[in-house]
Amino acid sequence: MLFTAHASATETGCLAYEPAETAITGKLVRLVFPGPPNFESIALGDEAEIHFYLVPAQPICTDGDASSATHYPQHDVNLVQLVLRRGQYQALKASLGRKVTLIGSLFAAHTAHHHAPLLLDLATKSTLGH
Repeated sequence: MLFTAHASATETGCLAYEPAETAITGKLVRLVFPGPPNFESIALGDEAEIHFYLVPAQPICTDGDASSATHYPQHDVNLVQLVLRRGQYQALKASLGRKVTLIGSLFAAHTAHHHAPLLLDLATKSTLGH
């Protein structure tokens, strides 16, 4: 599966944050984490938060502003949470467990619902192809 768009990297070789679009290649996985009310244990009553994630083929880094809540520099990121619209879940479902390249805009984790250091807001204009 390939989403067609352009990639963006900074002079340091690290990825740029939104509004730039970037491409990340890795294994598409579905993970479950504990959510509200305590974000600690599904077995003890926390809601299950189920999302699609990308495990990058190589650790990634981002450039950013250390004082920003959503665009701070990161290094050695090995898990990216995907921000998907309703139809995008269905489109990606068949590729779970496979290597994919996804295009979107990055932002850094900043809420308890963010279970990876980086989030990729998948581009809505992307099209599926092989």
